[in-house]
Amino acid sequence: MFFATYLPQAAILTFVDGPIAFVNAAMLVLSESSTLILLISKWWWLDDATVEVFDAVLVQQNQTALVSAGREIKPTGGADPLSKLGKRLKKPFGDGLVKSLVRYVVLLPLNFIPVIGTIIFFVLNARNVGPAHHARYFQLKGFSNTERADYVKKNQGGYVGFVSLYQS
Repeated sequence: MFFATYLPQAAILTFVDGPIAFVNAAMLVLSESSTLILLISKWWWLDDATVEVFDAVLVQQNQTALVSAGREIKPTGGADPLSKLGKRLKKPFGDGLVKSLVRYVVLLPLNFIPVIGTIIFFVLNARNVGPAHHARYFQLKGFSNTERADYVKKNQGGYVGFVSLYQS
C-alpha cells in the first residue's frame, strides 16, 4: 500500500495540511491498509471462527437455549462446548460489513482536516465497533433494529468505557 498510495496521498495532503502532510499521509495509508486487511480476513477467515467461538462460549456458560435459536445443539458432546454445536440455522452477521465499509468511505475525507479530522474520523467509526461485535447476540435474542438501537443506547457506557451523558 505504501508503494502505491503514500506519495500521491502525501502530495495531495501537502496542499491541505502543509508540513505535517507526510505524517498524516502515513496515518491514512496505515488506516486504509488496516481496513483492507480486516475486510479480507473477515470475509474469508474469521467470520466462521468467530461465530463458532461465540456460540461455544454461550454453551459453556449454560446459555444453550439462546444458542439453539440460531443453530442445532447436539444432546451429547462431552465436556467440550464446540463438540455440542451442530448445523447453523441462521446466517450470522448479515449487513454489518457493507454498512461499515460505506461509512468508512463516506467519512474518509475527514482526514483532509489537519490533526482533528483524523481524530474525528476514528471516533465516528469507532462508535459502531462495540454494537457490531454484538450482532450475533442480537440475532440470537431476536432483536429488531429498534430494539438493538435501544439496547445499545441504554448500555452505551459499556461500549465506550464510561457512562455517557446521553443516557437517561
